[in-house]
Amino acid sequence: MPNRAQGRTAPDAGAALRLQYRLDVLGADAGDVVRAAGGWLFDRALAGWAVGVWLIDTRDLRALTVLGARVYPFVDAPAPAAEDEVVAGLAVAGGLVATEHAVGALVADALRTGSTEVVSWGEPCPKLGGRSTVVRYQPSAAARAFKRQALIALGGADPSVETVEMLRCGGYRPLDSDLVTTGN
Repeated sequence: MPNRAQGRTAPDAGAALRLQYRLDVLGADAGDVVRAAGGWLFDRALAGWAVGVWLIDTRDLRALTVLGARVYPFVDAPAPAAEDEVVAGLAVAGGLVATEHAVGALVADALRTGSTEVVSWGEPCPKLGGRSTVVRYQPSAAARAFKRQALIALGGADPSVETVEMLRCGGYRPLDSDLVTTGN
């Protein structure tokens, strides 16, 4: 509320208490991430999540910035959460778990803590074991439009965008998760 006497806005007392959810994504390249989970990433970013994507191949980053994600080289593994962040989601390309020891360790740690939603796509993620459930995500119309633009940025002439993204979820799942179990 403005302070009329001083012409300034009063400080927001609750600002220091707000947390920002963080979604860490680990993938081989931008195309893989955009095709598998681009709509989900966009909707999470639009909802205020800090979406960070770590890639092995960082040659084509524009597509992920279109979706609202920050992109980092894979060698700079995700840092621990800051005081005002909660790492609430970890999404990985399933194939990276088998080939990159650091990814397997991150997944195992996230599953062990039991407070992080762990999502994968592509090859089955062995670290999820029997706790893996096939889930679907229905991106918003805006997410589908932005995903289409991201695919065009990757070199697609006129890409079609599916209305549903199929993923796997393991470990903790919040009650209000936007990832819906398919029953498989």
